[in-house]
Amino acid sequence: MRNFSAIAAMLLATTSVAAHAQDGEAPMSPAFLRAMEPMVPRDTATDRVVVTRHSAKIAGRKLAYKAIVTELPMPGADGVPVAVGVSYAYVAETKGDAAKRPILFVFNGGPGASSSPLHMQALGPRRIVGKGDAAHLEDNPHSLLDVADLVFIDPVGTGASMPVKDRDASGYWGVGGDARGVSAMIEAWVKANDRTASPRVLVGESYGTSRALAIVNEDMKAKKPLPAGVVLLSLAIGDADGPVLSEAMHLPTFAAVAWYHQAIDRGGRTVAQHYAEALNFAQTEYASALMRGPALPSDERRKVAERMAALIGIPADTIEAKNLRLDNYDFMLALLADKGLRTGQLDGRATRAIAESKLRPPFDDPSMSLGSGTSAGIEGYLKNELGYTAPSPYRSLNLGINFKWNWDKDYGGSYRAMSFAPYLKAAMDAQPGLKVFAGGGYYDITTPVYAGQFALEQAGVPGDRVTYARYAAGHSVFEDEDGLTGLSADLHRFLQSLGG
Repeated sequence: MRNFSAIAAMLLATTSVAAHAQDGEAPMSPAFLRAMEPMVPRDTATDRVVVTRHSAKIAGRKLAYKAIVTELPMPGADGVPVAVGVSYAYVAETKGDAAKRPILFVFNGGPGASSSPLHMQALGPRRIVGKGDAAHLEDNPHSLLDVADLVFIDPVGTGASMPVKDRDASGYWGVGGDARGVSAMIEAWVKANDRTASPRVLVGESYGTSRALAIVNEDMKAKKPLPAGVVLLSLAIGDADGPVLSEAMHLPTFAAVAWYHQAIDRGGRTVAQHYAEALNFAQTEYASALMRGPALPSDERRKVAERMAALIGIPADTIEAKNLRLDNYDFMLALLADKGLRTGQLDGRATRAIAESKLRPPFDDPSMSLGSGTSAGIEGYLKNELGYTAPSPYRSLNLGINFKWNWDKDYGGSYRAMSFAPYLKAAMDAQPGLKVFAGGGYYDITTPVYAGQFALEQAGVPGDRVTYARYAAGHSVFEDEDGLTGLSADLHRFLQSLGG
């Protein structure tokens, strides 16, 4: 189920792709082509609610819970339903005042990705373990259900949330329309389940972080209640692109990947220590050198190139020839070139022989599988355990949405003009109790972990109300057992802090 919530970021953020292709006529992967297949619409706009009861061993103890699958007809401009939004909720059957128990509203990114990665691998009470024929369901000891109720949301066009036949649902395939649609699903759920007084927490990964902050913005404009917390994983929220910024954001991540592959002298440093050293260099000498550009004296240029080489494992001569500026492909193809290997982009730890990279970029990434082979397992879980049969195949990934996405002039009008952090700043000013968790992986080249922190800091988001976390993982932190263990522990602490 690897990393498909970041596909849009890779497609839209990868620069000069054609220049790096090993073969200009390279094919697309079968998984990519499947993700581009047309949606299967629903015949009618149904509004089923399916409730079942279960128990699972979470955090070392047995926990009883209620599962609620909810269909919500989603209106078009004329008020007539154009789609059905589907959510999957888990409500712990515990004693105490339910109004005080937080509710997490969880979605992935894409923007054409379903909620299934965070649902079935990370936070839900049950998770899919293993791959292929060995894949099976287990209780999830890392679930957050022991401290919060969970609602996983498939935005329109993903998962089981499909358009209605002969109706136009494209209004939901853009920044603002998508945010308003997910917000409407949240509002409908809390009202239907008598939880309007419960603290709400938005949880998004990759483009889901943009979605979370767009929801905050739309809710502020509509004078709706603001969340008590926002969890941002593998942040893709803008304001970290362009000359100097892009290179400075990526250099610490390149250093972490070089550390992992032992392409540099570790000198006894941990990855966190090596990353911190590279980050300090990026913020100071490197950024200064880039800003001076051609005016930088040759001896200083050489000094910077040699320092970079020691940090990221690329020869100083190569770095100088690139004017101290390396893009993702420069780094991924050069780091292990002496071994005939390239690294992954979503996860820099992954490798593949350069000679075997036949797909055109970015689909040649050895750390990307486009979520292939997961839909049947999710459909089986929904049907056999939750009693819900979707009217069409579950769409783990719908890349057709990505390519028709409306970046919305109200949000900058293009992927590269995105700037979502100011919406969070405004919400935190309006609601002094709102807290934020922001985390990512050291080895994620697609959304470098420092880039999101930089965007929040530059927007003036109050640092004393933000918890930052970094993990020895790639784009989807939870795909590593150690990463999931750490993330779960950190989020448990974060959720418990919301009342303070």
